[in-house]
Amino acid sequence: MKIFKYFMNLAILLCLVQSMTFADIKNNDILYNQLITEIRCMVCQNQNIAESEAPLAIDLRNKVREMIDEGKDKDYIKKYLSERYSDFILYDPPFSPRNLILWIGPFLFLIIISFYFFRKSLKR
Repeated sequence: MKIFKYFMNLAILLCLVQSMTFADIKNNDILYNQLITEIRCMVCQNQNIAESEAPLAIDLRNKVREMIDEGKDKDYIKKYLSERYSDFILYDPPFSPRNLILWIGPFLFLIIISFYFFRKSLKR
């Protein structure tokens, strides 16, 4: 009877370990899929690396998978890729002095065009 109880406890423990491992793998897959859709292919430039079949995109997908398997988090992976390939690789670049024109440029353009058309309409 003791042996049966021992094997039942061992079986329950193995089931718990397996389910925890499966949950970890599932979380890694979710993170992987999320990241490869947020990273731009530097060759195609209009596709993310999930859609692109360029050799660089394949290498980047492999590198992202490798870093996730090593336990790196999303912020670390994005920072690593943006340091290596510039902020252009991210579809949503961070707000920094280096890419200030990306964030303020459209508003400046809108203000200048509005001012130009306003002045032109006043002259008439």
